[in-house]
Order: sequence, then C-alpha cells, then structure tokens
Amino acid sequence: MAPKTTLRFLTCAIAGLLTLTACHKTVRVQNPISISSPTPTEKITKVSLNETQQGYVRAGNAMAFRFLKELYEGKDMVCSPLSLQYALAMTANGASGETLQQIIDFLGYGEDGIAALNEYCKTMLEQLPAVDLDVTLKVTDALLVNNMFPLQAGFQKTMQDTYYAAVENMDFSDLDQVLARINEWAKRNTDGFIERVLEKGDVSPDAAAFLMNALYFKAHWAGSSYNPMFREYGTQEDKFTRTDGSTTTVSMMQNTSRYGYAVMDGYKVLAIPYENYKYYMYILLPDRNDLSGMLDRLQKTAWSDILARFQHDAEVHLKLPKFDIDNKFNLNETLNALGIRRAFKSGEAEFDRMFDKPGYNFWIGRVIQKARISVAEWGTEAAAVTVVGMEAAMDPGPGEEPKKMNFFANHPFVFAIGETTSGAILFEGVFSGE
Repeated sequence: MAPKTTLRFLTCAIAGLLTLTACHKTVRVQNPISISSPTPTEKITKVSLNETQQGYVRAGNAMAFRFLKELYEGKDMVCSPLSLQYALAMTANGASGETLQQIIDFLGYGEDGIAALNEYCKTMLEQLPAVDLDVTLKVTDALLVNNMFPLQAGFQKTMQDTYYAAVENMDFSDLDQVLARINEWAKRNTDGFIERVLEKGDVSPDAAAFLMNALYFKAHWAGSSYNPMFREYGTQEDKFTRTDGSTTTVSMMQNTSRYGYAVMDGYKVLAIPYENYKYYMYILLPDRNDLSGMLDRLQKTAWSDILARFQHDAEVHLKLPKFDIDNKFNLNETLNALGIRRAFKSGEAEFDRMFDKPGYNFWIGRVIQKARISVAEWGTEAAAVTVVGMEAAMDPGPGEEPKKMNFFANHPFVFAIGETTSGAILFEGVFSGE
C-alpha cells in the first residue's frame, strides 16, 4: 500500500518576538515580509464596544483564567490569552461545522458565529493600540504561503481586510530561507524581545503556509523622570517564600503609594498603573500562599466583578520582585480539556475553507505558545507567540502523534496585564521566585 502523503503547515499567532538566525547559520532575508497593520496616530479615549462585544471581553477573560489554571504546573510561567484568541480566530476562518463551533464556543462567541468574531477582532486590533500612544502595543498579522497551496479567495480576503494581514507567497523548497523570513518578520514586529520562535525542526518539508500574529507590549510605569514609581537604589535583596514553603532571595522593588486594591475571598488584588493609566499590571496574591486554591476561586469569579471591588482609600507599601520569564507550551492537551477536540482529529476536522486544494484533509497537529515578560524598575516588556500547526493528507486517516513539548513554571502570585476601557486581559502568568 502506498504511504500517505502528509503535509504540514503552521498557523502562527505571534504575541511575541523572534529572531532572524536559522539553526546554525545566518541566512540573509530577501524581500522581507511586508507590514500592513494599522498604526494609530490619534489617541482615542476608550475602546468602543457594543453590548455583544463587551460580552466577548467577559468571555475572553473567563477563558483566560481557565487557560491559566490548565497550564499552571507549579513553576513560573507567562502566557497570552489574547494571542491565543487571535491565533484561533484566524484558524477558525478556515473551519466549518462542528470544528468551527468548538473553536468559537471556546473563545466565547457561542451562536454569534464567525462574522461576529471577525468584527470583534478587527475592532480590538484597531483600537487597543490607540487608547494610549505612549504605550507600545503592536498587533501584527501576516501569512507566508507555499506556492503549491494557494489560499481560497474568501479566506485570503478576510485575512487582509479584517486582520490587516500581509499575504505573501514563496517557493518553500529552501526551508532555511522560509525560517529566516518568518523569524525576521517576527523580530522586526517585536523589537527583538523574543530572539527566536521557530527552530529548523519546526519547519516541515511538507509545510503549506504560516499564519503569523505578533503581539508586543512595552510600557513605563506611571510616574515621571524626577519621581519614578520605582528607583533602582530602592531595590533590595529580600526573602521570598515559594509555594512549598522553602525560601529564596529575589531582587525586590519597593514603593509606597495609593494603589487601587481589592480584598477578595482568600486573596488580594493590587493594580499597578502604567503611564497614562489606561493599562495596568494586576497582582493577585493569595492570603496563605495557596496559589492553587486561588486559581480554583478565579474560575468562579468574573474579572469584571473583581474590578468592581477596587478601593483607593489606603497607602500601600508595595514590594514587587523584578522578574524575567520566558517559556514555551504545547497546548494540545490544554485545548482538548477546554473543549476544542474535533479540530485535532484527522478525518473528522473540517478545515475546508482555508486552502484551494481539493482532495486534501486538514487538521490541527499541534498548538504551541511561546511567551516572555520582563518586569523591572522602568516598566514592563512582554510578548507572546502562538503557533497552530496544521497537518493535511490526501486521504482521511489517523495522523502522526504531535511532538510533545512542555516548558512550564510556578509561583505564589498570579499577574495579568489588562486594558481598562475594554477590560481585556492581554497577558497573564505566575511568578515563583525561582
């Protein structure tokens, strides 16, 4: 019996940054992938969402805490629910039937369908960067397509019109050049914060296309050059108690100010503002070093309810560790646990709206997210990359098991970066003091 022809392509949603160097050699990039995302020049007062879209924000934030609970395995970690949303939203446009429904149900769009999903994603993509021009927020999309596998016209138009994605075709016979182009694009769109997202082994000889989204955030804390929130000379080595009760030493930033705070059942939440007070870092700290218990409680509490409990009546002496977290997750099992199942099944997944290539059966082989965050006296820099790897075969049947890859982390507080006018959570994670 003739072997199956198996093809792979990676759908990359990149909320992070990447680098140009291939595995062992540097490849010069010819005709770099263009950038077509909107760049706001005028500041808006808030993200304008209708009532239905406000519901999507609430659903997305609820997904964010389910996602965090599934990923957390006792070590430091950072991830981006917003990057995952964009990765899966783009992928959903190539799906139909139950496959599509499971994706949009997971994202919280229910019966509203793909058109509502696209409208919401476009609104957020255009308006989130415009609420504060002093904060760097880049949301950039692109598709790099194998000449052998043209996109369906309707799918390509949606990518260009809704996601502002540059769609470019090339000969995939030189995989080093393909890898270099992807990493150069990602690095350029994330200011080099994440050095590399894909390695040579991530690019299959049977790759059909790469869908890419880069999400990059950089902001200074509120304050001024003469009165900064945190001063370097105020940072001191201090004891930090891990979840298991053991202790370590960390560099602890300090400040006393009137921060907004909320007292919840078993934990407290502190809001640390970035310049212009549109974006905040939220620290969710368990009362008794019980992070798992707090994560359980977060599944039953709406983020909007936490925000509604905030008070501003106390001066808070804040001690916050400096940290830099960089990790990579294989999200297949996580997404299966959260309801996306059919999309991973060869012969059952319905990805029939992406490629103009009759006779091929497509399914998701793997979903990987790489993310990084750096928190210091000056402010915060964060990025994430989500990669949805698709596989295709000329005839239905079980596909190869995806390579398992887990890079997890831990700590006794959860952190999140959110935008105030929409209420959306962009990044979240856990710090362990390791």
